[in-house]
Amino acid sequence: MIYILEAFVEDYLHVLANVNIIKIFNNIHPEQPIFFSSPKKHNDNVRKYFTHAPSNIRFDPFENLTVDTGNIFKRTWLILSRFFRDIRVLLTTFRRAKANDIIVITHIYFTSLVLIKIIKKFYPRKATYLVIHGDVEYVFYPKGMQQKLVGFFHKLMFKFSCKNFHYIFLTPVSKQILVSAKLIKENEGFAIELPTFATEDLVQIQNTRSQSEIIKIGHIGSAGTRKNVHYMFKVAQELENLIKNGLIQLINVGVLEGTIKPFLSPLVIDYVDGKINKPLSREQYDVQISRLDYAVFFYGQTDFILRSSAAFFDAIFFEKPMIVLKNPFFIEVFDRAGAIGYICEDLDDMVSLITDLIKSKANHESRYLTFVENIRKYKSSLRIENISDKLGRDFKQQINSN
Repeated sequence: MIYILEAFVEDYLHVLANVNIIKIFNNIHPEQPIFFSSPKKHNDNVRKYFTHAPSNIRFDPFENLTVDTGNIFKRTWLILSRFFRDIRVLLTTFRRAKANDIIVITHIYFTSLVLIKIIKKFYPRKATYLVIHGDVEYVFYPKGMQQKLVGFFHKLMFKFSCKNFHYIFLTPVSKQILVSAKLIKENEGFAIELPTFATEDLVQIQNTRSQSEIIKIGHIGSAGTRKNVHYMFKVAQELENLIKNGLIQLINVGVLEGTIKPFLSPLVIDYVDGKINKPLSREQYDVQISRLDYAVFFYGQTDFILRSSAAFFDAIFFEKPMIVLKNPFFIEVFDRAGAIGYICEDLDDMVSLITDLIKSKANHESRYLTFVENIRKYKSSLRIENISDKLGRDFKQQINSN
């Protein structure tokens, strides 16, 4: 039996991530029943992707927390409620599991990270995997007291060693960083790339471009200063003449966060009428991404090094070459996947590149086709069956080395 537990997300977030985790472990252990537990609303959202699922996959919801967070007392009560619910669901999961069963914890509130290790001490024979999300970056790059607290709990958890306990990191570079920092040992963790593709049918996208078309460059995903999307408006100012002459379009495809409001400009198109936090339907989101020529990202030197970017995988799914600022995440991906776009040293370099895309359009066409071909190969490597095969081999290699 494989017990997969999502103890943090209450509703729609991380649905596709958990869908893919279930598929991965079902591929690795097709003979094993899978028991997926999570808050009810989330459980229902995940279940929708398994309407024709094998009979060995079962769903076990528990109650959602609906505590109001309007003031400090209610927020404190929510934290305590989470913690006590975590104790209960963790104990229930570990008690249910037999000695040779597998337990996978896909997400849990940071205050319960150490709790997992404490409970695991009493169940040494039960193989346990904890999926490490992007919050681990707060170990190294915290901003503010809350992030420092999250980082502290992660570091405290890493100090507790347990038999038969391993981490699953969602980017290869995140495991490398943790090992280099001597927070974990090489054999304590596995690394996968977990795409947020909604379908396993990774067909090639018809990605043809006409010489006469406006070049459309878009930022994908929620737009806020935390992702440095305000840089896009600086780029737009530098390219104002090209934009007004109808040669390029700069576009935001996604929700506008409150932090981006002071920077909004008619030079940058959005599909939410410039309204903050106005949702964009998934259908419209997909349509607008498909119409882009390039995806642009402005991640800083320490951004998204230790976390998986859903927007990045959306660009991969729709086979959009990228224009990005130099960042360890992109350097590592480009090293493995080959050239899938342009890496720029800074904003000035980005402005020069985009200007050259217009002035020397024909010269960039062959590169564009190479980018698309490399993206297609990389996308193929992200098929769930390929990820499952690799992780399964890593599991066997770990077992054989012990």
